[in-house]
Amino acid sequence: MVKMRLKIDDDSNKLKYVSIIRQNNGVSIQEIKRNIEDNNVVLECDYFETDELKSFKKTMDALISKGATVHLFQDNREVQIDYVSNLISSHEQIAKYRKRLDDRILSDE
Repeated sequence: MVKMRLKIDDDSNKLKYVSIIRQNNGVSIQEIKRNIEDNNVVLECDYFETDELKSFKKTMDALISKGATVHLFQDNREVQIDYVSNLISSHEQIAKYRKRLDDRILSDE
């Protein structure tokens, strides 16, 4: 399964970041702090789940707005921050196309 993963650089605003991350996963405060300090993944989601990606992006944007330096990964390959937005847009376009195709197939029957 392909995952989108997020890491955050450790800085003096770590506690602000912890509260934002904690809203979107059940990981303990101590574990989130440790993951930031050890440069480990603090948040991840399924590459193919549009709703998860939207929540992931919302959290990532909130972190960035609080001053976090974030690093985004597709599995273990670092990608640009706008990659998530492009991925969400692609998923939505595919869904629209599939709906139109389904509607066309059903109207032909």
